This record gives sequence, C-alpha cells and structure tokens, in this order.
Amino acid sequence: MQCVDRTQAVAVCRPLGALEHLFWLYDRAHPFHFALTAQIKGRFSVHQLQQALTLVQQRHPLLRVRIALDEAEQPWFVEDSAAIPLRVVQRQSEQHFEREVEREIETPFVWSQAPLVRVVLVHSGNDAQLSELIVTCHHSIADGISITYLIRDILQAIALRALPSRAIATPTALGQSLPVPPSREDLVPGNAPETISGLKPMPQFTRMSGSFPVVQPMRQNNRQSVSASSLSPETTLLLLTRSRQEQTSVHGAICAAFLLAIRQQNHSEQPQNLKCMSPINLRPYLTSFNQEDVSLWISAGRTSHHLSADANLWDVARSLKQQLNQIMTPDKLFEEIFQTQQWASTHPSPDVVLQGFKDQLFDSDIDVSNLGRLTIQQQYGELELQAIYGPVVRTGAKNDLGVTTLGDRLFFTLVSEESVMSRAQSKTLHEEAIHLLKEAIE
Repeated sequence: MQCVDRTQAVAVCRPLGALEHLFWLYDRAHPFHFALTAQIKGRFSVHQLQQALTLVQQRHPLLRVRIALDEAEQPWFVEDSAAIPLRVVQRQSEQHFEREVEREIETPFVWSQAPLVRVVLVHSGNDAQLSELIVTCHHSIADGISITYLIRDILQAIALRALPSRAIATPTALGQSLPVPPSREDLVPGNAPETISGLKPMPQFTRMSGSFPVVQPMRQNNRQSVSASSLSPETTLLLLTRSRQEQTSVHGAICAAFLLAIRQQNHSEQPQNLKCMSPINLRPYLTSFNQEDVSLWISAGRTSHHLSADANLWDVARSLKQQLNQIMTPDKLFEEIFQTQQWASTHPSPDVVLQGFKDQLFDSDIDVSNLGRLTIQQQYGELELQAIYGPVVRTGAKNDLGVTTLGDRLFFTLVSEESVMSRAQSKTLHEEAIHLLKEAIE
C-alpha cells in the first residue's frame, strides 16, 4: 500500500520531522498549541465560513492530519477525513475574544484525532459587524506566520463565495492544492529534500493514543489570563523611527519594555538577571519552497539581561538585538537544526523533552513571539481584516507575548499563568510595558 491516493490532489503520509516530533512529545507532557485571532469588519454568514474552511483544508495538507505511530512507535502525519471543527459564540464586547482565547489555550488537542486545528467565530450581530476569528493549532503542524497565511486564505475563500458565480469557489480559486510541506531539516541548503508523497510504503500503524494518557485540560488553579492591546499608527511609526535612530529594532524595544516592566513588578532595588526567549522565522534561511504553507519552520534564541534599577530601555534593546544577531546566522541556525535531529534520534520521553526545552529555552521570564510586519492584504471583497492578535501560546515561560504588525499598527497579546501572576497583575504588567515603550519614544 502506497502513501498516494490517486483520487486526491495530495495525500498525506510522512514521518514527523525532528522539531515536529519533539513538539509532539512536549505536548504529551505540557499542552503545546497556540491561537491567532483575526478581527474582521464586514458581514459574512456561518455557512460561508464553513465552506471556506472546507476549501482551505483541501489546500493545506497538514490541516487534514492526525498523528499515528508505526510498528517502531515512530510518529507519522496521516491523512484522515474530518472537517475543521467550528464553534460559534455571540460577541458580547470588544474583550470577549480574550476569554474565548483563554478557553482555547486551556483545551488540549487529542493528537491521534484529525484535524489538529480548530476555529472559533466570535460573531457580531450589531451594525458595526465586527467579528473575531480564532484559529487554534497543535504546534507540531504549524507556526504563527503560517497561520497568518491561513487566515488570509479563509478570508479569500469567504470573498469568493460572496461572488455571483459559484463555479470559481473551488480549491483552485485559491491556488492549486499544495504539496505536503517538508520538515525543517529537508530544507537546509545542501540537503536533498525527500520525496514525500508516494515513494514510501504505508507503514502499519499498530498503536494509537489510547495506549497513552491523554493530556487533560488545565486545573482551575493553573488558568491563563489573556490581554490584548494595540498602538496607534502614529505611535507605531514613532517607535519604528526611534528604534532605527537608537541602532536597534522594534523587536528589541518591545522586549526591553516588557523586561523592564517585569523588573519593576519584582519590587527589588537589587540588580536582576532576566531572560527573554525569541522565536526565529527560518523561512529566509531555508531553500526554496512554498513560503506560505501551513508548516513549522521556526527556531528560537534566548537572551540574558542584567538589569539594574536605572536600566535604560534603549541599552537593553541594543543588547538584546546584538545577542540575537549572534544567534541568527545561517551556521548557528543550521547547527541548531542538526542538534535537534540528533536529540530526536535518541527517542527521548515526553518528560525528558519537557525538561530539555525548559533548560534550553522556556525557563524564561518572557517569550516574545513577534511575527513582524505581515505581508497579507487587509481587504477581501467587502471584508476588512482590521487586526491580528497573537500568537497566544503556553511555552512554559512565566509570560508569553504575541506581537504582530498589520498595516501601520502594532498589536500585542500577553498571556500569563494565574498561578504565577493574578489577572490584575498581568494587566498591570501589560499596561506598564506599553507605558515604558511610549515614554521611551516621546
């Protein structure tokens, strides 16, 4: 039996890559999925959204998979026929989506059941017609940047369904169904990517997740608090301009502001050593492939900061940028990919992976997942994409911050564990960091 199903454009059957494998193991010890939220202005029906989800699921292969184990107990992505789950709630307020994101983050995936993605629509019934679309993914199949492309494809599909001719509303209207995306290691320059579809015999999948304990939703005392905010176009431009003048980056300035806010919240006059983790987009470093796949093509780096009571935001921002520049070289990034391969080949247990990630990356005071300036459009027929918040993820860091720049505005989403920091403290931290950022550029 072969991996190719001749009745479909693309059939999925490939082993997990090294990072995908480790993220799957990590998820078995600590729920590891993330959510991105799109704020949309304009009218569309639940039926239109359901049709759009069907189209994008046909386009992106990893939206159709579950994870199964072969006879050697190695995990594979295997296609399964299951529609993307859609939950619809009536929008109550501008902050309502934050509570729904908290619920999504607290609800783990069952990795043996397809698909490893789900959607929530916070639907508006008023004249303003503002709605939020929350896309939640198991981290083994995707990263934040790839889900921004998925959100674009969903909105394109809704816009296509609104046109008079239904004949164009097919997967090809969004482009051909994509091939199965390779893993990171297959795209390192100099490597020969494996031919993924059709050349490998289908293994026998003999053991499913019923043989393993299913990760349960988090306990009441381990809930998450989510808060979102944004900068005006004028403030966003000022931050960009001032960051360039200070010979640093917007990412450096944002990380510095939140690190200093954490330092202030610790209420100590003594110098403090704080750590910041920054995911890194690998797409600019990998060999040519469709850059807009739903896929997992990231790395990460952790920076350390010795902060005194009078630490200057721009000094911290420059230090962070310099440390990341040392990490973000092709040689260092490819070395990390090969080390990850080597680690995965040792068949570590979920607990070993949990501890390993904590020691190397996630034992940080804050994780700042900055997706940068998004290149996707904002107008889709009569629909306007007004904001993207996130990614919201529970890495295991004390705080996780998602940052995006859409159009001329910056958007922030902070998630904190209530067992570590109360909802009020998290909101104060968020507000103080934004205040420090604005203060630094005025």
